[in-house]
Amino acid sequence: MVKGMKAKKCVICNARKGKRFCVKENEFICSRCCGLIRDPQLCPNDCLFLSSLAEKKEVGELPLYKVLMTTPKGSRSIVIAREKENGRLQFISVLVDEWKMGLKDCFGEQDISKKDFNRLIARQPHYVDADINKCKEIIKRGILVAETLGLKIPREFRELKHILGDLDKVEVTGSLYKCFECGKGDLPDEIVELIKEVTLHDVAAGVCGTEDETMIFFVCDKCRGEKEEVEKGVEVIEEEVE
Repeated sequence: MVKGMKAKKCVICNARKGKRFCVKENEFICSRCCGLIRDPQLCPNDCLFLSSLAEKKEVGELPLYKVLMTTPKGSRSIVIAREKENGRLQFISVLVDEWKMGLKDCFGEQDISKKDFNRLIARQPHYVDADINKCKEIIKRGILVAETLGLKIPREFRELKHILGDLDKVEVTGSLYKCFECGKGDLPDEIVELIKEVTLHDVAAGVCGTEDETMIFFVCDKCRGEKEEVEKGVEVIEEEVE
C-alpha cells in the first residue's frame, strides 16, 4: 500500500481491509484471504508472500511435542502440537464426528508457551496419548465425510492444517463410515446412505449436538456376531442358574 492511501476492503471477503496486492486477483486483499488462497501452483513465483507459505509448510516437519486424542467413541477431539526452535509451540485441535458429520470444528495457535498449552489441555480430562498416524487417518476420513455431505470445512482448519504434517500420503479405504463399535469394520452401502440421510436431516433442522439430534448406532458384521455370541452365552448361564 502507498503510504497515506486509505485501504479499501478486501475484494474477496469484502470485510477486512485489503493491504496486500494480489497479482493473481489484480486487487488488494487482506492477509487472511491471502493465506487461504495462496498456492505455489497458482501464484506467480515472484509473489512476496509465497515465502511465508513455504515457512508454514515446514512446520509440519518440526518435532512433535504432544499427540493427544479423547477416548469416548463417536466424537473425537484430536490435538497435535509441535515444538519450534525457540521452545514455544504451535498446535491444532480438531473435532471429528466419526458417526455423522465428519470434520466438525477446529482451533489452535501459531505461537503459545508450553505452560499455557498444558493448562489448556488440562481442562479436558479425557485426553490420552495417541498415535500420529491414527490421528491423521481419523482427520482425513473426517474431511472426506464432510466433503461428501457438502458441509463446510472450518476456515481455521485450512489455516492450521500444516501443523498436522503431510495428509496426502494418508490412505482412507473401505466404507465412508466405519463400525460404531470397533471403528474398523466396514458398513454396508445402504447403512452408509442411511447415515448420510439422517445427518443431513439433522444439519438442516439445526439439531446436531442437541437433545433433539437423531441417535443412531450401527455395527459391522463381526461386532454383531460377537455380540450375539455373548448374548447366547448369557442365556445359557441364566438357564443353568435356574
